[in-house]
Amino acid sequence: MQISVASSSLISTPIIEAIIGSRHDLASVITHPDKKIGRGQTIAPNALAEWAGERELHVAKPADISEINKHLLEVQPQLVITASYGRMIPPELLHGPRFGWLNVHYSLLPRWRGAAPVQWAILEGDEISGFSIFKLDKGMDTGPIYLQEEVHLGDEATTETVLRFMSERSGERILEVIEEITSGRKPKPQSTVGITLAPKISKEMGQIDWANPGLAIVRKVRALSDKPGTYSFLRGQKIALHQATISNLSSSSSRDRGPGEIWSEDGLVLVQSQDVIVELGEITPAGKKRMSATDYLRGVRLTAGESFTNGE
Repeated sequence: MQISVASSSLISTPIIEAIIGSRHDLASVITHPDKKIGRGQTIAPNALAEWAGERELHVAKPADISEINKHLLEVQPQLVITASYGRMIPPELLHGPRFGWLNVHYSLLPRWRGAAPVQWAILEGDEISGFSIFKLDKGMDTGPIYLQEEVHLGDEATTETVLRFMSERSGERILEVIEEITSGRKPKPQSTVGITLAPKISKEMGQIDWANPGLAIVRKVRALSDKPGTYSFLRGQKIALHQATISNLSSSSSRDRGPGEIWSEDGLVLVQSQDVIVELGEITPAGKKRMSATDYLRGVRLTAGESFTNGE
């Protein structure tokens, strides 16, 4: 079978490698056009295009739906698999390939339909998530399902680690679905019970409000610290927060501290939330390299009562 993979992320590489190592043929890798990056605004390919180019794979970078259609007519894939492609496929293109389009989606549909399923699962404290491989239809993540696999979300799970694990597992299982498609098995319709939406995460959502409960703050750091980033402000400087946990110190250490107050105790960097103490791990101060919060405080020399704020 001739198969194309449409993605804008390295998360799809295990799927691509599985196809290359199978009896099927990889027709192409479809991704986004090169764009300007960095301060110099240099035109460059995304990480997936660069990865595929290094392996001399056929890479297409259609700018719009008409160019996608033109590419499909040229390479004639019998199946297209999408994973984090970030573009809705119109109904008129879904019926082009003989076996249609598959999507690998990183939630247990119908929970968390949308752009950021893993982030929202962590934000909301889901204990179980997973991935779904389903047939695309005209809706947003509404198509019938071929395969689902559960993934346990531990207390230290981050979006980055969960996506990496799901990426590998979906690569290991994608060939099962392809074989089922060729054998004529039909996918099962999605349930209409338990539908939730996972809209795109904005940069503004990454700001920490220390008046919130500590558990919500820690979940936000685990969910969003990689992208778009979680942050707060100290002395008017933006501080990126990469790691945060609920401290084991007793509540007596809080005394009369207000939300956002930051201090050092027993070699730890601590911040008061609405209800508990949050311990900070690695951070990135504005204009500096990533470092431990402890190393940062050694140079800052806090005064008693200093606090993170919600702006400069």
